[in-house]
Amino acid sequence: MNSLTKNIMIAAPLEKIWAILANVKRTPEWVDGVKESERTGAVAEGKGLRWRESCVLDRQHIEVEHEMNVWEPMKKAVIQSSLPMNGSMTRTLVFEEKSGGVEVAVEFLWDLGIAGMLLGEQKVRNILDHSFGNTLLNWKDLAEQK
Repeated sequence: MNSLTKNIMIAAPLEKIWAILANVKRTPEWVDGVKESERTGAVAEGKGLRWRESCVLDRQHIEVEHEMNVWEPMKKAVIQSSLPMNGSMTRTLVFEEKSGGVEVAVEFLWDLGIAGMLLGEQKVRNILDHSFGNTLLNWKDLAEQK
């Protein structure tokens, strides 16, 4: 399993930051590479929420299925993702209010299965590091808009 941890400070109310995360229909607005997102299960918000995203990653089109496994509003969320070619990813997001905003810490764990073997783990790490960084900056920009 590969991992990467990123932190970002967002100068916006926690409620606004959390609301962006909670609305999976809006992921194309801020998640790097996501072109389309739709809820696929009956749960509209919280634990058990499921959704599908159509993405472009390193010029490759991929379909990704997600499920919210942990939902502690304004504190923590864990998203489990099923990736093509037997890959998987887990994202753990932890929110902490601080003076000047909210620190969001995100741990990414992944195993890209066959795709990782074909592309090479270092290339995959570089692609994901860049993509995750862009996603956090996009989230920050969206949350800090007046």
